[in-house]
Amino acid sequence: MAEGMVICREDALKALVVKRLREAGMPESQAVVVADVLVYADLRGVYSHGVMRVEHYAARIRAGGMNLRPLFRIERLKPSIGLVDAQGAAGHVMTTYATDQALQIAAEQGLAMVGVKNNSHCGALAYYVQRALDRKMAALVCVHTDKIVVPFGGRDAYFGTNPFAFGFPGTRDAILLDMATSEVAWGKVLHAREKGQPIPETWALDAEGNRCTDPHRAAALFPFGGPKGYGITIMVEALTGLMIGGVFGPHLKPMYNELASYRDLSSFILVIDPAIFGTADGYLERTQRMIDELHRHPPAPGIEQVLVPGEIEQRAMERNRRDGIPVPQSVYDYLAG
Repeated sequence: MAEGMVICREDALKALVVKRLREAGMPESQAVVVADVLVYADLRGVYSHGVMRVEHYAARIRAGGMNLRPLFRIERLKPSIGLVDAQGAAGHVMTTYATDQALQIAAEQGLAMVGVKNNSHCGALAYYVQRALDRKMAALVCVHTDKIVVPFGGRDAYFGTNPFAFGFPGTRDAILLDMATSEVAWGKVLHAREKGQPIPETWALDAEGNRCTDPHRAAALFPFGGPKGYGITIMVEALTGLMIGGVFGPHLKPMYNELASYRDLSSFILVIDPAIFGTADGYLERTQRMIDELHRHPPAPGIEQVLVPGEIEQRAMERNRRDGIPVPQSVYDYLAG
């Protein structure tokens, strides 16, 4: 049976996260950033990337697998290109820093490409794209992860879930796509474990290579869309591990093992100021017109309205800000204990 849920207000939940991370040794300035990223995910209803991760982060900090005293510096390789060495620090902190550096560069150059190497898990990529949308800029952010996804036609894991997020702003609304290149993010399997719920048989394989519905037996995930998703998985790996970090696929340090080691993850951040191609506001108006037209587009039977990527999550955020964020009892007990 699924466990009960505790309803938390946004600020109170952030405070619990900061408290726990500070107890583990993280400086408050960094803990505040991590809490902001995690609670943002929970607000959007992406609970697999939210506060349920805090216990793991605290364990990694205590084991020595996260650098709490990184040097915040970007190496400008070209006027519009930079590289950040995260030095094994909290991924949320260093990816936020790298994104903000990219936004500054894009404001000057019209475009910025920033790589991050030697990073840790950075949470929901939509958070970083949202920072660009708030500046009316477009962004593409991707990261590779340790192996959990089978290559198309294989039975054992080789790649990570290799997610990417893309955003493009309108005058009122925005497009915000955040997706794993696996059938689902591994965090959704973990969330199913937390809630005691089965998973669809299209999500995962067990250790023998068979489809399974028990989240506790899941050992590897399928790529989404068969060979097409597999191809995008490789694209993300090329932009991150092959191009930036030098560590790829099965050679990455695992998230839930080897807690005393740095992860060596790499991230790719592309920020574009669309105004460089025309009038300052023209792209915003065109994007809003497209979104409005899609909203009026005739829906298929059984569908209430055609939406653009990110709208379901935006509505969840509005609801959770109004009504409170549901947190599994076991996660809340850890945070509040």
